[in-house]
Amino acid sequence: MSPVRTPEETRMMILETALDLFHRSSFTGTSINQIVDKAGITKGALFHYFKGKNELGYAVVEECLKRQIQEHWITPLATSVDPVSDMLAILEKMSQMLVDEPHILECGCPLNNLSQEMSSRDETFRLRLLELYRDWEDAIEKSIRAGIDAGNIKEETDPQSTASAIVALLEGSIGLIKVNKDMAYVARMGQGIANFLLSLKP
Repeated sequence: MSPVRTPEETRMMILETALDLFHRSSFTGTSINQIVDKAGITKGALFHYFKGKNELGYAVVEECLKRQIQEHWITPLATSVDPVSDMLAILEKMSQMLVDEPHILECGCPLNNLSQEMSSRDETFRLRLLELYRDWEDAIEKSIRAGIDAGNIKEETDPQSTASAIVALLEGSIGLIKVNKDMAYVARMGQGIANFLLSLKP
């Protein structure tokens, strides 16, 4: 007998199922039938919570991906005065995640994947994805400003452009990791990013 779920639990299960399928197979490559089959629900149940696939995709961005960015980047950096050390710690956790969840080597970053796939196809998707990237950049920028004030980042560092460069470097690196599918490449890429971050220290 299937467990009884609350409406919120059912809705969240649909979102997490959709995110996993979008991550592995792309948004356009995933059908409503695949989502309901994997979630073990009916189409009626899905459409009770979401009007269609696009609305479901927007919710995946605004809730699931936003939560991931919050947990992995924004919260850890919120009180940081030594952002280089704190970002290196975050990257270490991400490297371990690749070891623990090797499918990420093949699937890449879900945020990056959706950005590449949907930004030119759907303006609503683009704007929602842009908001996440801006939140991520803002968190890094604020931590860099705090690091400069604390004497842990070079005074001449421009917080805004550096934050944008860091996000671009990270997202680009994950795209290359997806192509290479090689942990040795991950290690080499990780060292290069670490060297860049360490160059920000006085």
